[in-house]
Amino acid sequence: MQTDRLFASTGARLSLIFSGLLIASFAVAIALTWLAARSAAESDLRDRIALEVDALTSEIRNEGIDAALSAIAVRAERPGALEYWLIDDANNALAGDLPLMSTPDGWHRIELPEKTAGAENRDEILVLTKTIPGGVRLSVGDDLRRAEGVRDAVLWSLLWIALATVALGTAAGSIATRRSLKQMDALTVVMHDVAGGRLDARLPIRSSVKPNDLDRLGNSVNQMLDRIDQLVRSVRRVSSDVAHDLRTPLSHVQQRLEHARQAHTSDARIAAIEAAEDKVAEVLQAFDAILRLAEIEAGAARSRFVDVDVAALVERLVDAYGPDVESSGRTLRTGQVDATRIRGDGELLAQALANLIENAIHHTPTGSHITVSAVATDAVLNLCVADDGPGIPQELQDEMLQPYTRLDSSRNSAGFGLGLSIVAAITRLHDATLVFADEMPGLRVTMKFRVENPVV
Repeated sequence: MQTDRLFASTGARLSLIFSGLLIASFAVAIALTWLAARSAAESDLRDRIALEVDALTSEIRNEGIDAALSAIAVRAERPGALEYWLIDDANNALAGDLPLMSTPDGWHRIELPEKTAGAENRDEILVLTKTIPGGVRLSVGDDLRRAEGVRDAVLWSLLWIALATVALGTAAGSIATRRSLKQMDALTVVMHDVAGGRLDARLPIRSSVKPNDLDRLGNSVNQMLDRIDQLVRSVRRVSSDVAHDLRTPLSHVQQRLEHARQAHTSDARIAAIEAAEDKVAEVLQAFDAILRLAEIEAGAARSRFVDVDVAALVERLVDAYGPDVESSGRTLRTGQVDATRIRGDGELLAQALANLIENAIHHTPTGSHITVSAVATDAVLNLCVADDGPGIPQELQDEMLQPYTRLDSSRNSAGFGLGLSIVAAITRLHDATLVFADEMPGLRVTMKFRVENPVV
């Protein structure tokens, strides 16, 4: 079963494929080497024979036939000597014991019958015959098996190298595949644990210095599990907060409906029903905000991205909220606004600014000043809403971005604590950064957008 699993793995299959390619490559290399070695060995043999023929020819011309016969007799006794055949113009054999070497001038291959006298177990010889002036014909040959021996030695060497390489490659592939399977088993175990509810399960990482592919996959899986754990914790907390925050308005709805049922006059009944409707509208507003936040977090709004004129957006928001701010006893004004365009969803950006303005209204005392600005510097657009109210303590700024989070001082005010969470979600959707800064006094909330050409 373990063997079947091993061969069914991708790593083992890749190892087999690479081994097959390696074998094919060695086969081609061996074939080419066999041809090259045979050609080179035969070329060396031809050079040796030709050199010997030239030496004997020169000796016959210079010192006579007797001197050549003496030289042939001496050379023939040496180990690995060439084969010689020398005849005169009357075809009388003067030297040599292989009459088959008596061939016309030029190169010839001669196959020797079995047990040929004087052949010394040679099967085929390569012969060069040359007629010397005076009628003497000289033939010199050598066994082709010598050339084939060199060729075969090279061939067997390559074959053993190929077998050793394939064996080592297969063994290394098997070891690597087994290690990969162990990591995959660990991944499978973690996935089963997570599916069973153990969100704290994580993959062990073998090396953080030089991670392999599975280590990088493990890191990605661990990051994904961290994010899932964070989201699940957030969902649990949000669910608890939603239940807690909606319990009060729903209880109020129930009380108003009871008052309407127990009312003795139509005016009292209508008043109780209207009060219940107000509470229902408040609950529906909370659910609309929840759905809006979910849509933004899902990134569905990216399909509506267009070029947004930031200056026009700021002017529109300030004009729309100016009367409400003035009626609340506060002042809304426009700071520095650069003529800038960014890529985004205009409605969501307007909602983010609106949420920040409303947040400033709810958390600043009467007489406070609220300023909206859009400053473009160094390929960054800073879209800001600042006030001179009490601000938010630095240690609570990150917490305020979580859904349903409200400061103790805001518990008795209207709302569900989703305003800044929606601003943070819109900021993330636009690949921007949300920054809190203490104005001493007051708070500045800045959405930092990256733009290539911020000023037009």
